[in-house]
Amino acid sequence: MKCANCGTEFEDGILFCPVCGKEVQWVPEYNTLETIIQQREIQEKEKKKKEEHALREKKRQEQEMKRRKKKRMAVGFTAVGVCVLAVGAGVLFYQKQYNSFDFQMAQAESEFSNKDYDTALKYLERALNLQPDSTEANILQAKIYLKNQEEEKALAILISTVANAPDSVSAYGELLRLYEKQGEVKKIKELMDDCESTEVKERYSSYISTLPVISLDGGTYDSKEEVDFSAIEDGTKVYYTLDGKDPDTTSTLYDSASGILLEEEGEYILKYVAYNAKGIPSDIGLMTYTIEFKAPDAPRITPASGQYEDSMTIKVYVPKGCTAYYEFNGTPTTDSTEYTGPVSMPVGENIFSAILVDENGKISSPASATYVIYQ
Repeated sequence: MKCANCGTEFEDGILFCPVCGKEVQWVPEYNTLETIIQQREIQEKEKKKKEEHALREKKRQEQEMKRRKKKRMAVGFTAVGVCVLAVGAGVLFYQKQYNSFDFQMAQAESEFSNKDYDTALKYLERALNLQPDSTEANILQAKIYLKNQEEEKALAILISTVANAPDSVSAYGELLRLYEKQGEVKKIKELMDDCESTEVKERYSSYISTLPVISLDGGTYDSKEEVDFSAIEDGTKVYYTLDGKDPDTTSTLYDSASGILLEEEGEYILKYVAYNAKGIPSDIGLMTYTIEFKAPDAPRITPASGQYEDSMTIKVYVPKGCTAYYEFNGTPTTDSTEYTGPVSMPVGENIFSAILVDENGKISSPASATYVIYQ
C-alpha cells in the first residue's frame, strides 16, 4: 500500500504511515485526478527544494572559493610585500654600506693585501670622497702609489698628511722610509727637527743624529791644547773644520787616536758635525779657541852682580823645553850665543845678559848681571 499523504509504500495491515504519521485509509488503490495533481505538486516541491539546496550549496562553494582566493591573494601579496621589503631593505643596506667609509676602507685594505692595487685604489678613492682628511686613508693611498712606483704622488700625500696629523707615527714612518730610499738625508733631518711629537721621536730615534760630547770649552788658552769627542754612537762619524767653514763628509774625519791638536798661536773656529749610521747629519757644533802662548819668565843668572877678585863661572838656569841665549855688553837675541853650560867671567867690567826661548818660540825678557874683575 501507499500512504495517501506522502506516498510512502508500506505493508498491508499498518494503521499509521511510518513516515508522516497519517492514518492509513483502507480504500481501493486507484489514483484520482486530485491525487495525481497532489503527487505532482509534492514532486515539484521536492524538486524545487533540491534545486534551491543545490543552488545554495553552489553559492556557498563559490563564496568559499572566493574567500580562499582572497586569502591566497592576501598571503601572496604579503609574501610579495615581504620580499619587496626585504629587497628594499637589502638595497638600502647595501647603499648604506656602499656609502660607508669603514666599508670602503675594509675593501681597500683587503684588496691591498691581495696585491690588487688598482681595485684597492678605487675603493680608497670612494673612502676619501667620504672622509678626505682621514689619516688612515691617505697613508694607504700613498702606500698604493709606492707599490705602483709613483713616488712623487706618494711623497706629496705623505708630506700633506704629516702636516695635517703631526702626531701620526704611521705617517712619519712612511715619509721617513721614503726619504731614506731617495737618499734625502737633509730632508730627514729637517723633518725630525720640526717634529714636536715625543712619541714620534722616540719611535724613530734611529733617524736622529746627535752631537758627541766635546772635551774642551771655547776660550783663550796660553798653551797647546787637544780637543776630543766622547759619547759617539755606534756607526756615527764626526767631521770637523778649524777655519769656520761648515763641515760635511768631505771635511776632516775625527780620529780618537790623535784628537784635534791646537798647537799654534792664533784663533781656531772649530765646527763639527756627526753623521749617524743612516748617514743623517746632526746639528753643527761650534767652539772658538784662541791660543796665546805665554812667554817664559826671565832666566835666573848666578852669581849675582858684584866685584870679584878672581874669575868665576856664570850659570844660567834653563827650564825644560827652553833654550838660552846670551851676550856680553849687548842685548841677546836668538842669533846670540846659545848657552850650553857655565860661561867664564871675563876680566874687567862687563854686563852679562841672557834670554830664554821656549818650545813655542816665545822669548822671555832679558836678565842681566854686572861683573867687575880687576887683576
